[in-house]
Amino acid sequence: MAWSRDVLMVLANTFASDTRVRREAKALAGRGFSVKIVCWDREGRRPSKERLDECSVRNIRFGKTAVVLKPQGISSSRVHYLIAACLFQLVVIISVVREVARAHTLVLHSHDFNTLLGSVVAKRLLRERVRLVYDCHELTPGAYQEWYGDLISGVVGRLELATVTDADSILAASEAIFRYLRRTSKVPAAVFYTCPGIDEIPEIPRAVAKAKLGFVGLFVVLFCGRVRQDYDIDMILNAARDLKANDRSGFKFVFVGPADTMSWVANRAMKEGVESLFVFKGWVSYQELLLCYLASDLCFAVTRNLGLNTQTLIPIKLFESMACGVPIVARDGTAVAEIVQKCGCGIMVEEGTDFAKELIHITENKSILKALGESSRAAFVAQYNLGQMRERLIAVYEEMLSVKATRDIDDTFSNS
Repeated sequence: MAWSRDVLMVLANTFASDTRVRREAKALAGRGFSVKIVCWDREGRRPSKERLDECSVRNIRFGKTAVVLKPQGISSSRVHYLIAACLFQLVVIISVVREVARAHTLVLHSHDFNTLLGSVVAKRLLRERVRLVYDCHELTPGAYQEWYGDLISGVVGRLELATVTDADSILAASEAIFRYLRRTSKVPAAVFYTCPGIDEIPEIPRAVAKAKLGFVGLFVVLFCGRVRQDYDIDMILNAARDLKANDRSGFKFVFVGPADTMSWVANRAMKEGVESLFVFKGWVSYQELLLCYLASDLCFAVTRNLGLNTQTLIPIKLFESMACGVPIVARDGTAVAEIVQKCGCGIMVEEGTDFAKELIHITENKSILKALGESSRAAFVAQYNLGQMRERLIAVYEEMLSVKATRDIDDTFSNS
């Protein structure tokens, strides 16, 4: 059987806003694969069809079904979300059947557990016409434990390990996820970190970046992304209060991300009288985000100890910080801390750490900060960049398809 290079990616998220999936899709398209996307537009903001990154995209809507993680917990209609999630599995199955009817064979690239069941059903229906790539962005049992509790987490975890055996290759967003999935599957696999490309980072000195953003003479601590329950934002607020109480000036905490998720932080800062230490920029363009990194002295990525998912979470901000030569602050004992310690590119804190004291210490020892920043950039250039990740992705695909070709040859001889 001739094997096509048609790829159908399915994800229960919006492709336009998913940096990881877009980088993978673009990498595959750049190597001659024809990539189509079927995604769940949970907030209903995208057109039904569009073309992005050389890929055709279908956005599926079931009303506004986003699960919003807030510091106080989860807010959404869980019943609505679960019904929509089940319907999306049917969309996946129908989409695969249509694509196989057109292309005869297909690589089905399934992102996370909430597309895996539909993908496995489609593969079992179509047998040797589908090769299945399972791409896992989170430690599934840990994520579901945070969202739905221990019972659902246990059921989902067992289902995932049982169905992942149908996958022909595996991609994982961290070493912890990789090790977890390899317990039941030994197919071609790789860790694909969500890293920027070397050519994406502008060559702007930190002093120039600070001047552009009005941060001259300030020590800037950056938080970027959604302010969710995962992150220990109280550590920043407590540090701001302590710095002001001790009359320590020259610090600024800059938040970049959705304004609706950080409004409670702004309200707390105002209530405690430390709003002058904060800048809330809301969403910005990618180029301005990189400028914010380049103008920063530290990037804050300290998670709370909520369970397995927060221990294994590796956010894109880690690699964006590395790319811009910015040391990162992480909680000891996490997957982020493992990389930071290995590369010598940041500082470790524990729950309850006096963050204000840490900040004062590092501002009084600028040589430490400089060395950490240089190590960050060196690790990015040598190992944690999109070019390296792209080669891992292509290698997994080529190995999977070569295994398929070998099986076809073996079947031909055994049947002759």
